[in-house]
Amino acid sequence: MKIKARIGSQSCPQKYWDKTTEVEAIQDIPKEIIEEVLDLWKDLKTGRAKDQAAKKKMIELYNTISGSNYNTRTNCGSCIAACFDGIKKIYKEHSS
Repeated sequence: MKIKARIGSQSCPQKYWDKTTEVEAIQDIPKEIIEEVLDLWKDLKTGRAKDQAAKKKMIELYNTISGSNYNTRTNCGSCIAACFDGIKKIYKEHSS
């Protein structure tokens, strides 16, 4: 049975982190990174990355912005949801 795992409020099954309820974006993000997030959003806006390259770019950007260290090849639903929610928050703040 295939389950869509976009549950960021659960902890990692491999015990790398605890539950998260919200993602905080850093306020002093360089303009170049914001432009990359805005360009990348067209590949992520449905909640699923268009391809592996888009997913990898999303994780790399989130790692750069938040200082986290998620593996770019992860399939952990909680990890990907945390990255997506962080990128989404930045997009909403800077898309206007």
